[in-house]
Amino acid sequence: MLRGTSHMQLLHARNQHSIGLLAAALVAGFISISKSSAAEKTRPNVVILLNDDQGWMDIACAGHPVIQTPAADRLAREGVRFTDMTAAFPVCSPSRAALLTGRDPNRFGMKHILNEGDKTSIPPFHQIPLEEPSLARLLKGVGYRTAHIGKWHVSLVERSHLGVATPTDYGFDHWMILGAGRTTSYFSSGWHLATGQTRTEGRWTAEVYVDEAIKFIEAGDGEPFFINLWSFSPHGEAQCSEEYMARYPDRTKQEQIYLGTITQQEDQYSRLLDYLDEKGLADNTIVIYSSDNGCDPHTIPWMENSRGNSGPFRGGKHNIYEAGIRVPGIVRWPGVAPAGLVVHQAVLLLDVMPTPCAAAGAEVPGGIPYDGADFRPALEGEPITRPHALYWQYEMARSLLPEGPEFASPQLAMRRGPWKLMCDLGWKRVELYNLDMDAAEKWNLATKHSDIADSMLEEMKAIHADINGDYARRAKFIHPAVDSPTYMNNYIGTPP
Repeated sequence: MLRGTSHMQLLHARNQHSIGLLAAALVAGFISISKSSAAEKTRPNVVILLNDDQGWMDIACAGHPVIQTPAADRLAREGVRFTDMTAAFPVCSPSRAALLTGRDPNRFGMKHILNEGDKTSIPPFHQIPLEEPSLARLLKGVGYRTAHIGKWHVSLVERSHLGVATPTDYGFDHWMILGAGRTTSYFSSGWHLATGQTRTEGRWTAEVYVDEAIKFIEAGDGEPFFINLWSFSPHGEAQCSEEYMARYPDRTKQEQIYLGTITQQEDQYSRLLDYLDEKGLADNTIVIYSSDNGCDPHTIPWMENSRGNSGPFRGGKHNIYEAGIRVPGIVRWPGVAPAGLVVHQAVLLLDVMPTPCAAAGAEVPGGIPYDGADFRPALEGEPITRPHALYWQYEMARSLLPEGPEFASPQLAMRRGPWKLMCDLGWKRVELYNLDMDAAEKWNLATKHSDIADSMLEEMKAIHADINGDYARRAKFIHPAVDSPTYMNNYIGTPP
């Protein structure tokens, strides 16, 4: 005992010390909890608004002369517009697969849209291999609630009773998939859900998408959410209400329908953005707006209402000239994406998987090569670090549509800075364009700049060999409904 200190004084001092330690511990615990809560709060929600066959200039903020796109324009004002956003494929299924996996679908044998096996002109394929990574699965693994709403077309869900994968298998907690035909997908539509099927009689599908997204958010309890909203607009035989057709009185009927379809969807997207504002969610939500590929050429006779605008670019859907792969690209990410910024660096739909994963702390599986990259450096004016040069491989480009400059393109392409090299399989028919000077790809400079063409061709060969490796050659998914007793043995590949 200290001299001059009574027993009671010492006991009091000890009690005070203990109380102090307890208080310090409580404060430390509170700080720890606060930091944990803050970390939890900063994990951003993710909403992907992916349209179908929307042309690069089919948004007002890209320069379209008449279209009304209030949601896209608002997102561009409040976020970043990418002028060089490109798809991995000029058709639906593999482009969407690239977005979900961060990998070129040629790596796993997915070279065209899904096919049950009865269309001999295109390869049989019925789903993304379940061994492939999935954005939804990765975000779900770090505590996200996940939903897919709208078009799907990366597995044949209607055949789930035969063993075909559903969105659940790819990591989606909730899904409502549009059972879309070309003339029945915009109004009174049929839907597939995990619990069965339903039909929204007398309702426009654009409204149903957003109602379902809001319902999903409302059902949560503060957990971060990922909503994959894939609209069917303005694909195929577009449809809209007469009210939206009337917004374009000086246009042809086909244009009224096409433009009105996009605007009707835009007004519903605006309703979703307003909801995020009202609920205080907008500041912590990444919203990505794009399209799976470019618009159809107007001259395809069976696409009556396709009146998309690809701006200065050549080609369209089904080929890999710029109009087929260049798509609208907007990202609103408060605190990360500077408001009103326009970025001219190439950003890919392949980059959509790794970027939210990096932001959410979701580690992508190792041991396999990726083709996408975290695009956040582009938001700060820095180059994106990529695994290889930009590369496209669409083997159907010479076979599905009539030959001619408005339809067919070479089957392979690679881009290095402004230079884009194109050729066919077998390294034939080489074309070289400088996109900074010639966005329309009119002037083939392969002969004039043979040194650049030769160098890029060697680089393309190396990328092609990597992407079309052993796994890609053996991954053959044939629809289980095909009358084949050996169906389950058709896929013999294993990931590297």
